[in-house]
Amino acid sequence: MSTDITPSQPEETPEQAGATTPDQPADTPERTDHTEGTEHTEGTEGTTGTPEQPEADAPEPAEPTAPRRDRKKLLRVVALAALLVVTGTATAVAVTLPDRTDVPGLATPNDGRYAFPALTLPPLPSGAAAPKDTKGRHAADLRALVLPVPKGAKGINSAENAGATSAASATASPSGSAGSTASPSASASASASGSASASPSGSASAATLPPVPGRWVPCDGEGALAKDTAAVGAMLTTNACRAAAAQTWTAKDGTLTEIRLLRFGSSAEAIEFRRSIALQNSSRHLESSKYDSMTNYPIGSGTLDVRVADAKAGGGDPTGRIAYFQVGDVVAIVELSNAKGVPLNAFRQVLALQSSLLE
Repeated sequence: MSTDITPSQPEETPEQAGATTPDQPADTPERTDHTEGTEHTEGTEGTTGTPEQPEADAPEPAEPTAPRRDRKKLLRVVALAALLVVTGTATAVAVTLPDRTDVPGLATPNDGRYAFPALTLPPLPSGAAAPKDTKGRHAADLRALVLPVPKGAKGINSAENAGATSAASATASPSGSAGSTASPSASASASASGSASASPSGSASAATLPPVPGRWVPCDGEGALAKDTAAVGAMLTTNACRAAAAQTWTAKDGTLTEIRLLRFGSSAEAIEFRRSIALQNSSRHLESSKYDSMTNYPIGSGTLDVRVADAKAGGGDPTGRIAYFQVGDVVAIVELSNAKGVPLNAFRQVLALQSSLLE
């Protein structure tokens, strides 16, 4: 009979089994490692025997140089601001030197307004005063009080007698003796003799007088841009028109501009003529018209009546606009016509500039 004898297993030592002491649980290895590391460090210090240095002997950490860094930052900000100022100034100069229409992105579309040369008032005859000091009486050459032809437009029948002599001016003037006899004696001083004094005569020589933009036209219905020339001619005779000057041009868009300045013996005569002619529902280039309800037209002084053509273009603008306004002893007639429509901005501009020359 045999007996199985199982060999006994050798007992494991605590180191082999990884056993822990009762004071140190096995499930906290991390704490054990930390403790061992701490003990090892302490043992090393004890082995080397290096004396512990007092904290007073350790070098103090250098303080950050905050003022220096702030100074550098300030210098950078100042340099950047100076650069922005210089760049902005250079850009402003580059934009303002050329014309607006030549700067890409800044050009505005044409709204119908014209580019006129610089406007200047004509010189007064020797001893004459401005209209504001003479109750609206205009002593200057009437041809010099009309607007010049704008840039890009074509003048029609423009004055070719710039710097004409006094004799030429007197013969070209429609004042004549008939106007003197038709005028009351109270207004005789503003008749033909007044027109002559406004022409290139008097103390100044013809060579020193600037050229005039306008031309003389007769004081009749044709000269007043009337369709009913007989009726308007009678009005002019009744109110004793002294002289008439004209300006005409055609713009690039085909708009025809006609300007007439009619001078009378007094403001009362000018007012009466303006009231009468403003009732005419037609003019040279307007077959039929009606009063314009707009009242905020930019004239500096005087009274104004505006009529617009009944016919309208495809865009809705009337094919003609005409204005009658009176400043002192002068009545101005401004008519713009175009089958494609007359832009309002161009009409307002011409009115504003022409009235400024009569103030």
